[in-house]
Amino acid sequence: MFFRHSCKAKYVGILNQKLSVKQRESIARTPFWWFMSLNHSVKISRNLLPVLCYRWVERRGGFAIGREVVEFNLLDVCLGLGLRVLGEKIDISDDDEDSDCRKLFSSGKVHVKRIYEFLLEYDNDSGSIELFTSLYILLGISEFLLPNRDGIVFPKIFKLVDDLQSIGKYNWGNLVYDYLVGSLCSASRALKYESNTSHIHLFGCVYMLQLWSFDHIFVCNTTFNSDKSKFPRLLHWMKIKVGDKLVKSSFDKELAINEVVVCNEELGYEFVREAFQTFGTSYNRSIDKENEELKRLIENEEREIAELEALLSHLEDMVAKKEEHNRTEGDGKDDPHDDGNDEEEVDVGVHYTVNDPASDVEGDDSAGDDVDVDVGQQSNMYDRMKSQPRKRIKSRAIRTPFAGFGSRRKTKLITLG
Repeated sequence: MFFRHSCKAKYVGILNQKLSVKQRESIARTPFWWFMSLNHSVKISRNLLPVLCYRWVERRGGFAIGREVVEFNLLDVCLGLGLRVLGEKIDISDDDEDSDCRKLFSSGKVHVKRIYEFLLEYDNDSGSIELFTSLYILLGISEFLLPNRDGIVFPKIFKLVDDLQSIGKYNWGNLVYDYLVGSLCSASRALKYESNTSHIHLFGCVYMLQLWSFDHIFVCNTTFNSDKSKFPRLLHWMKIKVGDKLVKSSFDKELAINEVVVCNEELGYEFVREAFQTFGTSYNRSIDKENEELKRLIENEEREIAELEALLSHLEDMVAKKEEHNRTEGDGKDDPHDDGNDEEEVDVGVHYTVNDPASDVEGDDSAGDDVDVDVGQQSNMYDRMKSQPRKRIKSRAIRTPFAGFGSRRKTKLITLG
């Protein structure tokens, strides 16, 4: 399966080599000043995308690393790309074409390459610096932050870059995040559940996924020699190449940093502070959170132990009562064959006849032994027995081999003696 994306800095990188001093000064006053540092070296590892797509957990908004799901959130975007993640939201589905920048191009869809070609031929002497800056930012957003497969510029972006004074009030980070995550979810589902898919194309700033990997995965598995004081973090990671061996070895270890701590230099930016207050954590806050989680786990364990002890005590009481009950019943039994069950013995009421004369009923000294009984023919045995002295009739309960397995009745076999 092949993974493809459209995130690159080719056109912006070429323009950066031709910028004048005035143009640089104008771009530097915008939230996208770091565009001027982009070049051809900004590339994502070819094997990183399949790994992250497979490990993506959509309902948790993070990547499965070992037994944990490490979150990918707006603070990662803020630190990685230097974009504001709070502010006025942007709806790129709006097709508002009432824009000064849009009027510079013919009707229809505008390709990123057309913006690049226009800027490449731009007359710095007669042209407006503000207009060049707006189009330059438009190119960087469309090529690097919000790229799509067709390379088409979203019409809404034309309108937003018209006013450079207000461009910083928008929530650019949330827009970039939502666009990327939407593509990531689709790619992950296709990878896991669509076996017939031969290639997957991701939209959005996929390089942000490599920045996330640097902060959460690679830094705890490899030592990099890089100036980490640069902001956004893209500036100190962009020159480091990520090879296939690094990706495989790092993810095979299943080690990750769950929450990235913001340094004091980064907190010097106002939009970083507001993002940190909303989504972030500091070292002390991270320790406090871990302590709270540990305390909660201990409380849960203690509660479960108390419940188990109560259950064990209850079971011991039940066993003691059962043993006492069995002893009490055992002391009052006269019949050694009685099993202690409170079951009713039922006489089936069969009329018995015998072939022997009445004198046999008086019998010999073997009274109490079993005798053969013939129930095949009615007789006047009862009348003859009435004229004889009353003999004691003994009985014995017969239990079947299945007694105790659901049997609720006993049959009394009457023998004569």
